Amino acid sequence: MQKTKINIKDKPLMPMKRSRVLMFTPKKIALIIFIVFVVLVLGYFYREICFLIRPPKLEVTQPPADISTNQGTIEIIGNTEPTAILTINTYNAYIDKDGNFKYEINLSEGVNTIEIQSKNRFNKVNTIIRRIIYNK
Repeated sequence: MQKTKINIKDKPLMPMKRSRVLMFTPKKIALIIFIVFVVLVLGYFYREICFLIRPPKLEVTQPPADISTNQGTIEIIGNTEPTAILTINTYNAYIDKDGNFKYEINLSEGVNTIEIQSKNRFNKVNTIIRRIIYNK
């Protein structure tokens, strides 16, 4: 048997370079999970702080702002948060489980100012004022 000598004239083979952008290592996965956790915790705290700072939402769908009517009574219809306390001209109004309310007011001749006020348990108040002119 003869010994064969192999001559390598080329450079030695280098390992193939891999794209590191798409590689997920345990360290990168842990970092991504940590960042997602921090974002969720910060979002939760933001939501809770907004709940404490903001007054309750209040929408009045009827009557529209500043109207004139010849009817002796008018219905106030709207929506607020179900946990709020609703007063219309200092009288408490009933709110159903969805936050809807309906209240009827007798009008006096001339300009009637109706103050609709929704207050949450932290005493944050949202107020809407409607002026209604009643002509007999």
